[in-house]
This record gives sequence, C-alpha cells and structure tokens, in this order.
Amino acid sequence: MSIGNRVRGLLEIRGMPNKLEEKTGIDRDTWRNVRYAKQKVNEDHITAVCEAFPEYRLWIETGDTAPDSGQISPDDPTAPETTN
Repeated sequence: MSIGNRVRGLLEIRGMPNKLEEKTGIDRDTWRNVRYAKQKVNEDHITAVCEAFPEYRLWIETGDTAPDSGQISPDDPTAPETTN
C-alpha cells in the first residue's frame, strides 16, 4: 500500500475532515478531495497528517506499527475514535 493510500485510509477510517482542517489549516474540502482520490496526496498533506497525528507517523510513512513505542495504525483497537 502506498503512502497516499494510507493517508486516504486514515481519512476513510476516521472520517475527520473538520478536525484535520483545525489541526492543519488545510481546508476540509481539500481533505475530502484527497479522501475520495479527486486530488493526489502531496508532501504537504503527508507532513500535515504526521504532525497532527504523530501516533500514525510510522504507519503512514512505512506501513509498519510499533505499539510499544506508541506508533499505531488507525484500525488498531487502541486507536482513538475520532469523527469530524
């Protein structure tokens, strides 16, 4: 799975364009376009998501997790439930 697909997966699982807009300053419509693959994921999106949700950084960048280090994926049972 590519980095772009993992970013889209995070958006799909967590459904949080409003929260991302607050945390990143990137418009919620942009996040929706990214989520539905109407816009390609770019470096700014990756950086913003990693800074807003550092617990997903390793997963976004590599697809791996390290739960003992607090690095999880959004479908991990310990991941916070976040919507909008």
